[in-house]
Amino acid sequence: MADLSVAPADHRRTMLVREEIRLAGGDWGAARTESHLTRSAVTAPLLRVRLLLPEVAVTAQLAVQAAYDMRTADSTAALQEARERAVRAADDLVAAAGAALAPPAARAAS
Repeated sequence: MADLSVAPADHRRTMLVREEIRLAGGDWGAARTESHLTRSAVTAPLLRVRLLLPEVAVTAQLAVQAAYDMRTADSTAALQEARERAVRAADDLVAAAGAALAPPAARAAS
């Protein structure tokens, strides 16, 4: 689960840099290459979570998709909003995974 927290965070950071360069009209070729690497790094942890914790599969996919969606920003303000949505979706994933992994007694008490 930790890998699925780290990999999208790395991708969010890379996408933020990439899209800031693109929106400023700069040469974002190197940043695009880096974003392909960080996006690829998300695949294995997402698959593991989807297979081992199917009860959080949808939340996991939403968190990852929110990071991917940063590329559709058409302004720096929209980019910041997309980043904030991605961070919130990642927080939702951590909460959902925590609930799913909690001992049965802890789940019953909540």
